[in-house]
Amino acid sequence: MRACLPMLLPMLLATSAGWADPGCQPTAEAVAAALNAVRSRAQQCGERIWPAVAPLRENAVLAASARRYALELAARDRVDHIGAAGDSLRVRLREAGYVMRVSGENLAGGPETMDEALAQWLASPAHCENLMLADFQEFGLACVSGPGRFQRYWVLHVAAPAAARP
Repeated sequence: MRACLPMLLPMLLATSAGWADPGCQPTAEAVAAALNAVRSRAQQCGERIWPAVAPLRENAVLAASARRYALELAARDRVDHIGAAGDSLRVRLREAGYVMRVSGENLAGGPETMDEALAQWLASPAHCENLMLADFQEFGLACVSGPGRFQRYWVLHVAAPAAARP
């Protein structure tokens, strides 16, 4: 099955629209409010305390990239930063048409709400740092439902465009 997955994945993704759960995907405004509430306060990420940072703005290309990857994760029933074709976040963003200077990716499998996903990310030092990195200026978030063990797959892409400087 693993050898067949790269060939089957486009077909699975094409039919996965039926997995979409309208209650799973928060609005861009709700996501921005939740992410920026976190960023507006200093956060302890592991041993390090990160100061409050500027708010993020939603980016449609990052949101589309996050959605495509959330659908792939649901189709594969796994949470992994390396895609089925061996692609990294950098490759996924380039293929989506986002020219980035810096980027990060937070994934979660299972949380039912945005608040639960954020709590999971804040409890993980590396994911917390992605939420608090001042270099990041834009975000795209997607949540999709799938038939597998996680049931909900969350993908957050945070980045700064190549031409932008903080």
